[in-house]
Amino acid sequence: MTAFASGEDFSQVSLFSLRALLEESMRRVPARERLDAMLDRLVETMAYHKVSLELLDVPLPTVRLSLSRGPKALFASPDSPKPASAHLSLICVPIAAHGQRTDEPTSLGTLCAEMPEAPPVFLERHRDFLLTAAAVFAVTASRLLLEKTPPPQAEHAPAPLSENHSTQEQRMVAVSKNMRQAHRQIERAAQSSSPVLLRGEEGAGKGYLARTLHALGKPERPFQRVACASEPPEAAYQALFLAQGGDLFLEDVDGLPIEVQHALLRFLKEGTIARPGADTPVALNVRIIAASRANLEDLVESGAFVKDLYRALSAQTISVPPLRDRTGDILPLAEYFLTRYAQTKGAPFKRISTPAIDLISQYHWPDNVPELRSSMERALDQSEDGVIRAYHLPPSLQTAESSHTESTLSFGEAVDQFEKELLIEALKKNKGNMFQAAKELRESYRVVNYKVKKHAIDPKRFTSGKKNGR
Repeated sequence: MTAFASGEDFSQVSLFSLRALLEESMRRVPARERLDAMLDRLVETMAYHKVSLELLDVPLPTVRLSLSRGPKALFASPDSPKPASAHLSLICVPIAAHGQRTDEPTSLGTLCAEMPEAPPVFLERHRDFLLTAAAVFAVTASRLLLEKTPPPQAEHAPAPLSENHSTQEQRMVAVSKNMRQAHRQIERAAQSSSPVLLRGEEGAGKGYLARTLHALGKPERPFQRVACASEPPEAAYQALFLAQGGDLFLEDVDGLPIEVQHALLRFLKEGTIARPGADTPVALNVRIIAASRANLEDLVESGAFVKDLYRALSAQTISVPPLRDRTGDILPLAEYFLTRYAQTKGAPFKRISTPAIDLISQYHWPDNVPELRSSMERALDQSEDGVIRAYHLPPSLQTAESSHTESTLSFGEAVDQFEKELLIEALKKNKGNMFQAAKELRESYRVVNYKVKKHAIDPKRFTSGKKNGR
C-alpha cells in the first residue's frame, strides 16, 4: 500500500495501522520501549519514508527525547524541520495532553512523517490520520513522563479516593475527542465552586468525573456521595453537613423527593440549610455535583423535578458520552482494568491477543464501563499465562449479533477479516511454511507474502518449535 492509495483503501490501511499502534501501546513493557515499537509499526503499516517523535517535557535536566525510524535523516537540521529531500513532503502534528487547570491542551511534543510529494488531498488524509495516531502516542508519552518524574515530596498527601487508584493515571485513558472534551470541561469547572450537572447513561463515568472534579479542585477537603434513588431522604441532609468545605456528589439527583429538591434549591440560593426537625438554618460551604441519566426536561415538564433547581444545576452541564461513542478509549481502558486487577490479585498480565482486540473493539458495550471492567477481570481469571485471548471473553462479545459487527463492519473490513483468518489457518496447518500455505490457498507465494505482511502476521509463531500465541 502506497501513501497515495484511494480513499477506500487508505481508510482500511489507516484503521489497520491504528489497531497496530494500540496493540503496541498496551504491551507490558516500559513506555520508552513501547514508543520505539509504535514508531516501527507506523513506518511498516503506512509505508512512510521516515517518522519522528520528539518529546519536549521529559522531566530530566536539559533533555529532549527524540526518536525516529527510517532509512535516512528526516530533517536537514534539528532546528529547522524540513524534508531532507526536495521530493519529499513532511507533516508534523502535536502530541497533546490536557493540563489540570487549563482549557487548552498542553503540547508534549510532535509526531512527524516524511513521505513522497503528493497533491494536497492526499496529504490532508495523512494529516488527519496522524492527528488520530498522535492521540494514541500521547497516552504512552504521558506514561513515559510519569515514569521519569520522581514522586513529589509533600509534607502530607491527601487520602486516596476510593474506587480508583490514581486520578492522574485514569485521566490519561481519555483518548477519544469527546471524552477529552469532557475532561477539559471538568478542569474548567474545578476552578469555581458553582454547581455542576453531569448527564449520561448509567456506567458512562459520571461518578469517576465527579471524583476527578473533586481531586482537581478540593482534594484535601471532604467528598461525600449519596445515591439519591436508593437512599432515604435524610441521607442527603446528613451528607451535606459531612461535606462541609468540600463537595457533595448527588448521584441520580432526579430521585430526590420534591421536598428535598426544594430544600436543595434554597441551599443553592442562600447557602444555608436546616437539619430535619430544626428551625434554625446553618450556613454551609459545599459545592453540589449532581448527576442524572434521566431526561430532566421531561421530568420538569411533568412536575416531577423542580424547574428552578434544574436551572440552578444546569448552569454548568457536562455530557458524559457512552462507551460506544468513544471507541478510542475502549482498548486503553481494557488495559487499565487488566493491569489494576492483575496487581490486586497478584497475577501476571502480558497482553491482549489480536483476535481479542478485534472482539473488544467491535462490541457495543451497552452497560458501558462497568461491563468492560467486569469482562476484563473475568478474562484475566480464565487466562493461565497472562495473555487475554478471544475465548477468555464473555459469550456476548463472540457473536456478530451481540457485538453489532453485522452493521458496523464495512464490506472491505469483513473481507479483510476473512482473508486474515484464512491466512492464519493455513499457516497453522502448515506449521508456518509460507510455500505450503500458498499452495493450499492456491495462490502465489508473492501474493501470500504480501498479504501476510499486510495483516502483520508472523509465520514464525506457527512453526513446530514454538508455542502458538493465540
